[in-house]
Amino acid sequence: MIADRPVRIAGAGPSGLAAAISLARAGRAVEVHEAKSDVGMRFIGDLQIIEGASEREPVPDFLERIGIARDFYFRPAEWATFYDHRGVARVIRSSQPFGWFIRRGAEEGTLDRGLLAQARNAGATVLFNSRLAAESADIVATGPASPDGLAREMTWRTGEPERIDVFFNHRLAPGGYSYLFILDGIATFGCAIVADFKRIDDYFQHSVAAAQRMHRFEIPADARVGYSYMNFHLKRHATASGARYVGEAAGFQDYLFGLGLRYALTSGHLAARSILENRDFDELWQRELAAKQETSLVNRFLYEAGGNAGLSMFVRQAGRARDFHRYLSGWHQRRWWKALLSPMIRRFWRHKGRCQHKPAEHWCRSRDTEMKVPPLGPVQSP
Repeated sequence: MIADRPVRIAGAGPSGLAAAISLARAGRAVEVHEAKSDVGMRFIGDLQIIEGASEREPVPDFLERIGIARDFYFRPAEWATFYDHRGVARVIRSSQPFGWFIRRGAEEGTLDRGLLAQARNAGATVLFNSRLAAESADIVATGPASPDGLAREMTWRTGEPERIDVFFNHRLAPGGYSYLFILDGIATFGCAIVADFKRIDDYFQHSVAAAQRMHRFEIPADARVGYSYMNFHLKRHATASGARYVGEAAGFQDYLFGLGLRYALTSGHLAARSILENRDFDELWQRELAAKQETSLVNRFLYEAGGNAGLSMFVRQAGRARDFHRYLSGWHQRRWWKALLSPMIRRFWRHKGRCQHKPAEHWCRSRDTEMKVPPLGPVQSP
C-alpha cells in the first residue's frame, strides 16, 4: 500500500468505521465507501447488545482502549428474566454488566451514527452511495455474505414498564431464542433462528404470541420491522488480494448467541493497526479472536445438541448463579475438553448446501441447514 494515498475501506458498518477512526486519528487519510445512502440502513432503531462476558476487559474499558467514545445510547445489562420452553421463569443478576445495550439504525443516538460522527471528526471521508469493489479496498467491511443465523425484529416506542426477557425454546426459535427488550421508552421484540430460514415469519409470530401469553404487551400499528443476519465461519486467513476482511465479512462473530459487535469493533481496530504498524493482519486477529471463535463453535454445538432439556438446564443454572456475568464467562473460557471437541465438530457437524462466505479457505456449516424442528401449530391468541 502506498502511504501517501488514502486508505480505502469498503463498508461503513461498525468494523469499517472502527478502522477509519483508528487510522484517521493516527494521521492517515481515509476514504470509507458505503453503498447505501446512510449508515445503519439494515436496522430499525432496535436495541442490541455488546456482550461483555467473553473477555475480562469490561466493555467501557475496551472501547476506550480502541479509541471509541460513548457518544451513543449505552446502558448496562445487569439483570434479565429467562424463560425455558415450559414457561418457567428465572431472574438472573450480575455484579457487573454481562453486556451493554446500544441501538442500531440510521437515526440519532445509535451506535452507527455515533461512529460516523467520530470518524468524520477524526478526519475520515465517508462517501455514501459509493460501492467499492473488494479488490480495490484495503479493508473490506461489507457485512454478511450469507446467513448462518437470521433474526426478524420489531421496534416501537412505548410507555410500558422496563423488561429484559429472553425465551429459550427450540420449537419456537430453532437453534436460537426470542427476546423482548423494553428500555427507556424503546421496545424491541426479536426471534433469532439458525435453521429453516424460509419460515422466519412464522417463527416470529408464534414467538410473539407465546411471549404475550407470559406478559401482555401492546405492539402499535406503526412498529418498524426488519431482518438481521449472523455470519460465522472459521478461517486461517482473513486477507485476500491485499485486502483485510473484518467484521461479518470475515465471519467474525460469537457463535453461541450470535453477538458480533465486539468482534466487529475489534477486527476493525486490528486491521487499522496492521496498516499503521506494518504488521500481518492475520497474525493480529488470530492472537485475539481465533481461540474465542473456536470455543464459540463448541458452545453453539452444545446449545443445539442439548435440545430444550439442555436449554432448561442452562436457564436453571443461570438463575441459580450468584453472578450471571461470571457464569456466562465460564462458557467463553477455552477449556481443554472444548479444545479436543473443536476439530471433531468441524469435521462432522456439517450441512449440505453451497457456501457463499469470503474470503476463501475457511470452515462453515454452509447455508442450508437440516436441524429437525417439530411442526408449528396455529398461532394462539394471547
